[in-house]
Amino acid sequence: MNRETELRLIREALALKEKGETQYHETTQTHQIERYVSENWFQREKETLFLGSPLAIGLAIEVPNIGDYRSIETVNGLSLLMVRGQDDQVRVFANACRHRNARLVATGESGCRKRFSCPYHAWTYDSEGALVGAPDFERGFSDMDKKQLGLIEFHSRVVEGVVFVHLNLEQQVPEDILAEEMIKGFEYLNLARLRIYKRRSYIVKANWKILTEGGIEAYHFNVAHRNTLAPFFLGNLSTWETWGGLNMRMVLPKKPLLEAHKLAESEWDLRQMANIIYSIAPAMLFLAQPDNISMIKMTPLNPGETRIEEVLLVEAPKAGGEDWSEQELTMHETNHNLVNKILSEDWVLGETIQANMESGAVSQIHFGRFESALTWFHHEYEKAIGLTSTGDLIDTIVSS
Repeated sequence: MNRETELRLIREALALKEKGETQYHETTQTHQIERYVSENWFQREKETLFLGSPLAIGLAIEVPNIGDYRSIETVNGLSLLMVRGQDDQVRVFANACRHRNARLVATGESGCRKRFSCPYHAWTYDSEGALVGAPDFERGFSDMDKKQLGLIEFHSRVVEGVVFVHLNLEQQVPEDILAEEMIKGFEYLNLARLRIYKRRSYIVKANWKILTEGGIEAYHFNVAHRNTLAPFFLGNLSTWETWGGLNMRMVLPKKPLLEAHKLAESEWDLRQMANIIYSIAPAMLFLAQPDNISMIKMTPLNPGETRIEEVLLVEAPKAGGEDWSEQELTMHETNHNLVNKILSEDWVLGETIQANMESGAVSQIHFGRFESALTWFHHEYEKAIGLTSTGDLIDTIVSS
């Protein structure tokens, strides 16, 4: 974001604080719980949001050097192989040998290689996906062309450091996948030039939308996070904006905002006065704090389970070189564990919500006027999966 936008966001938060208000929706909203528990609903989500639309799968800095790779789990058990080739371009392949479809590397594995050799029959590929070797190929596969047996490559695009892929092989990732204001926001955060500190991967027994909802409202801070987040924030105060679809930016003001009136505007710093959240469709969040950013990626496994990947992004060592100082390492480790502690407070609640929904004890969920980002999210979500305002398609999904 540019300086004008940064100042505008601070002024908006200050104005709401002075009024004792937050960002409201016109009305409350109620939904049936089928969207969280129905297998038919879940299949519709996968077809439209995860398999039928461009998907953010990670960051180019996860494979910073030529030959670096990372295996990434997506929906339907599809394993992807993100690789930085010898030409310094990031590509995304199916993690599947073209011979008998064995996985080339284990899911979640990362490293650096010039070649990927299948553990089954040693068919071998280069970092651009070409088949460069196969034992006895000329004798056993004499009527096949090696050039046609390279790794299956999905169309991908890197936008300000974020790697997008389309899992439909016939579709492209559009150039305008992100709005200009969102790109400027990632430039402001220096996202493409940060370093990976550490990552975690685990499964939460809750629907991915429940987990997303907890990340885009502040109504629960004073209760669910009373000993972690709440002492540093301004209660149920937040602002947000969107530029179409399920992409948005949220500002969560902190107590240093209250000192803004003592400072000249030239001294205002949004990173010090608030946490900033960027949400990328369908299920990736960036949580920006003053000295780090957490990437939180959600991969739905079924209606009631979601794989979470937490990645802590930090600046390069202040002294230069590859190694952080002991002081920097202590700070990064503290932040890495603190973020996980705070997220876990939400995840535990999310699992109880999911369990109650699946039990049949409840049938509806309600969003208040000050949970306006949740109302927006579900409105855009319904459009993205092709629901109508009459509810006809909702009935079809539930009963099919």
